[in-house]
Amino acid sequence: MKSDPQPASLARTPRDDRVVALREVSIPPAAEATVIIQIITNTFGLNSSDVIFKLRNQRGFLIPLNSSIPANSKHIPYVLEVCKIFQHVRPKARTIPMTVINQSMKTRLQIIDRRIQRLEELLPQIKLRCNEKRSQEIECLNQKLRFLHKRMQVVDSRSWKGALTRAPLW
Repeated sequence: MKSDPQPASLARTPRDDRVVALREVSIPPAAEATVIIQIITNTFGLNSSDVIFKLRNQRGFLIPLNSSIPANSKHIPYVLEVCKIFQHVRPKARTIPMTVINQSMKTRLQIIDRRIQRLEELLPQIKLRCNEKRSQEIECLNQKLRFLHKRMQVVDSRSWKGALTRAPLW
């Protein structure tokens, strides 16, 4: 397979029933893959609907069919494998029926609606709990503030009574 002309011949390999065909196939520049496949099917007289084309380089690696493939030679040959599509299992359609999608969306909306209703019912209780917690925290802070205020008064007293009645805080 190359952009330049090649010699044409036909041979059968001794080890199996493969047919080796050496033909000249000219690929126009900037041709798309579909055009290249059509050129190959016309050149070799194949039905492209039930076969797959695999183009391999000299090392056996698959290369894409496109117009930018460099021309091959004796030293750098391309091997075009034509394989029949062998698939006895037909793939199922991968689209999800709309009834399933609609049902799942309905259940999601119902769950979200229930959560919103529960939050709306609990909203007054949440406000009460928040106010109670806030008042408890304020009361706790007031107790700490009173304690610190007493300690500051003890430390601020500068009169000497002959002995320390309490140890200072420092």
